[in-house]
Amino acid sequence: MPLLGVSLTPAGQQRLLARPPQLLLSDLQSTRDLEPGRPVRLLDAQGKTHAAGVADPENEVVRIWSHGEDSRSPDAAFMRGMLRAALALRRTLGLADGESAYRLLNGEGDGLSGLAADVYGRFAVVTALSRGLLGHARLLAQCAMELLAEAGLPVRGVVLKTRLKGSGNTPERAKDDVVGEAPPDKLVVLERGVPYEVHLRGGINVGLFTDMREHRAGLARFVRGKRVLNTFAYTGALSVAAARAGAAAVTSVDLAAGPLAWARANFALSGLDAGAHRWEVSDVFRFLEAERARGISHDVVILDPPTVSGARASLWAQKRDYPDLIAAACAVLPDEGGHLWISSNTHGGPTVLKHVAAGLALAQRDGLLLELGGLPPDYPTPLHWPAARYLEVCQVRAGAPWSR
Repeated sequence: MPLLGVSLTPAGQQRLLARPPQLLLSDLQSTRDLEPGRPVRLLDAQGKTHAAGVADPENEVVRIWSHGEDSRSPDAAFMRGMLRAALALRRTLGLADGESAYRLLNGEGDGLSGLAADVYGRFAVVTALSRGLLGHARLLAQCAMELLAEAGLPVRGVVLKTRLKGSGNTPERAKDDVVGEAPPDKLVVLERGVPYEVHLRGGINVGLFTDMREHRAGLARFVRGKRVLNTFAYTGALSVAAARAGAAAVTSVDLAAGPLAWARANFALSGLDAGAHRWEVSDVFRFLEAERARGISHDVVILDPPTVSGARASLWAQKRDYPDLIAAACAVLPDEGGHLWISSNTHGGPTVLKHVAAGLALAQRDGLLLELGGLPPDYPTPLHWPAARYLEVCQVRAGAPWSR
């Protein structure tokens, strides 16, 4: 499809000087004929091309994929070039080995805002952030299969996922399709040599968040010989990391029984005895209150909640409820204090440290920040586009209650 020329407003032209990965539709003189996924050229008042990309009216933006007068149409040659540069970085990182799970292409950081590609051993997932980007996602998947085969890292099939926006406390959903061979219902992949079961079809989350890889590895420094409570445990990747690192006991809590069964399977893959640890199907707030009432404490509490959820009896929203959760977690730490592992999705909300400060104030405890981290290196982001850096994880030493 040929590039459609679209004129920028004076404000849009000014904003483009900073080379952002996207502009708002309001930065265009007109949005007529700007159907979803349409390749566009962005023009100044004299008709000179300054950038090119694709229209994404579902998200009210134009996604910019190249800058300059010679900006190109996003054809197969263009996609292969973007993927080649992305793969070179992942090979430098030691991630592209044909068995491991890693992010091959990370949206804005790899020059393709609105698209992502993740490799899971011999299969991959390409995700589009709107329906209009699906055609480009399909082309990206086809090019990825070709390029990875040429690099000696062949994948047998690619799952295409389109993220459908949620609203309020309704989470995002996904529709998927397949290019090449469909993956098995259950696939085992490696992360630093540790096996995990993933399910690549049927939903946004596949069971393993690769953006947490470095934080799972770092957990070992804080849990050896400790009693660890993993809340919102999902498929138990952090529980596996704690158990493998020599935690004295691991308690995994999730509202749904299905993910905890999956977590037990991940324990088995690592040769861990799931029966030696504790598994609780429960609302996390209710569980924490019950533990406090029973006088049971945990040396390390892991808090890795979803951003929003309508599954609880009372709706959960991280932006609103996180301080209360942190305070409730402090109530099950030992009297002398303990360790908090806390993650936060900062999209549209406070930084993780603001949540922690508010939560510790509610719990009437002092805290020491031991570490603050974010995305791993296979999730690169532009320096001038902080909105892409959505993940924060901190390690906090919570002290004894002030009244003691």
